[in-house]
This record gives sequence, C-alpha cells and structure tokens, in this order.
Amino acid sequence: MENRLIVGALDSSLWKISDIVSGHLDTIDHEGLEQSVTPLEEVSSALESLSEGEIDLLAVPASEIIGSEAELTDAGCHIVGARTPRRPSLILVSPNRLMYQPKSAIIVSDSELIRRQLLRARPDIQVLSMDQVSAHPEDQSLDSAERATWLAGMLDRKEIDGYITSRSEYEYTGQTERRHTLMSQPRVRGAPHFIPPPYSDLIAIVCRTGFPNVLSSKLTEPEGNTVLWVQSRIMGAMDESLRDCVGLEVRHRQVGAILRQAEENRDLVLEQACHDPDGEIYHDEVRVEVRLETLSPDGRKTLSLERLVAMSEYQRAIVALLMDWEKMVRESSREVPKDHPTDVDAPSFL
Repeated sequence: MENRLIVGALDSSLWKISDIVSGHLDTIDHEGLEQSVTPLEEVSSALESLSEGEIDLLAVPASEIIGSEAELTDAGCHIVGARTPRRPSLILVSPNRLMYQPKSAIIVSDSELIRRQLLRARPDIQVLSMDQVSAHPEDQSLDSAERATWLAGMLDRKEIDGYITSRSEYEYTGQTERRHTLMSQPRVRGAPHFIPPPYSDLIAIVCRTGFPNVLSSKLTEPEGNTVLWVQSRIMGAMDESLRDCVGLEVRHRQVGAILRQAEENRDLVLEQACHDPDGEIYHDEVRVEVRLETLSPDGRKTLSLERLVAMSEYQRAIVALLMDWEKMVRESSREVPKDHPTDVDAPSFL
C-alpha cells in the first residue's frame, strides 16, 4: 500500500511509547501520507514485523536495542536515529524533599547509581534496593508497574520514607503522593545533582535497510541523534564493572543560554568555552554538552568528566573524552604506593 506510514511502538507496562509517537505524528505535516501507530510488546517480534514490511518504522527504548546489532543485521534493519529525551531525570516519591528527610530515613531505589548519588547528598539516610525491603521472594517477580504500586503501599503504611521511580511510572500508576525531581542541573548552585543513568527516556528509531530517509526523519530529531550517538559510543567503550554505576547526560545547548549561566555563576571557564581563539563569541553553532560521572559505593568520592564542544567537533571530542576517562579510571582505581614500608595501606580512590 502506497502513501502510508505505519510505525510500530514497543510499549512496556510503564512506558507507552505509542502515545508519544502518536502525539508527535499529530503535530507534523502529513504530506498526503496515511499515518498510524501499532503498539507492540516484544523486540524480536517487532523486528520480524519490521523486516517483513508489516510496519515501516519501529520506536523502541534505546536501552533495549543497543547491543543487539547482530539481531538487527540478521533482520535487515538498522538504527536510524532517536527522539530527544524529554524527561530523563528520575523522581523521589515522598512527602519530604531529599534534604528534609529525617535522619536514617529509608529510601528505596533499584538503581545502583541513584543509591550512590543519594548517599553523596545525604550520608545519614538508609538507601536500600528492592530485594532488601521485600519480605517475600514473590515480590521480586513483579513487573515495573506492580513494583511501583507495591512501594507506594509501603510508603502509605510508613514502612519506608520514599522511593525512586521514573515520571512515566508515577503517572501510569496514578499515584498522588508528592514527587520531587532529582535534577541534573539544580536551580540553586551547590545543591545536590543527579546525572541520570545512560539511555534515560531515549527512544531509538529503527528502520529497514534502504528505507527512505525523508520518511524516517519524520520521527528522529537532531538532538536525539546526537544523544544516541554519543551515549552508545561511551557505553560501548565503558568497562563492564562501571556500567551500573555511571551517570551520563548529553544535550544540545545554545550559546546564549550558556553565557547567561556563566554570568549568573560567574564561571569564567564556561564563558570561555563559547569564545574562539580571537575572543569572538560563536553565535551560529549549537554546543554539545556531555557530563559523565561515577561514584564510590558510599557516595563519598566522585569521578567526573565534562565536555562542552561545538556541534561540528563533537565526534572527535568524544574520542578524546574516552581516552581521558580511561586514564582517570586507571589512576583512581590503582593501589596507592607506600612512601615508607611502615606506612598503613591506603585504599584506591574508587
């Protein structure tokens, strides 16, 4: 059938990608195309439908498709781009903000990264995983929606003081308890920051090999394409032992917004990132900001790396970033040599 565009969307119990894609398609010019969105449930069957032409494009969470290059190749498909993350930050569901939690408050999170970041901000609270608070083994087999509802019940009974979830989980389960965003760029300088896990809120777009770019570009976005490219390269080169405790944020930034932030914070380094060697300000090129961090298990030590580069140079900058990151991890995780044989053993930084 000609003049049609059928998009498959891999929905989960908590993330209705089909609704996101439908909302986007309603806002663009159809140009005579008949457009529809088909909800799907499994990656393998979705790729089979795409390969056989039952659908034209596939929208899928990036975390579920990255690393499946062999399966994509066998199906004659490839990742063509991504949607820009809209709400990558997680939220704390609790009557109190994080900094107003009582001492020894119990906060539940399944993310190793978030648990460490919470301890960095509040070393005096208890941060537990799901299996540490569940009394029955069957609780471990709950899906994401059931788990969020179960934790909400524990919060109502005051068995815990709060838990971490995504905004989509919070909205889908119809909760009404107060929520507080764990912001990566807090409005108050010096406030705790929470760089989100890799691929947060990132939707990848998959198509068949040879599919017209003019049609696939109806779903992809330039910033989403950049985020997907950068995050997939960084995580592909990341040591396996660090992947669960790495925070990664990539976004486009306009020069005007960067200069305003530099002026508010009196940050000369940030301001100079927008100048050329002659001191002139670039006004016509978007910057790509990359923030990467990992923390020690107790949250007391942080290893962080940031880059702010022009759009035309970001691919080369990522290669340099990975080389610098590898050196930093190697130096911070090596054994500290003794200055004297009688010195006490010193643990590595991480």
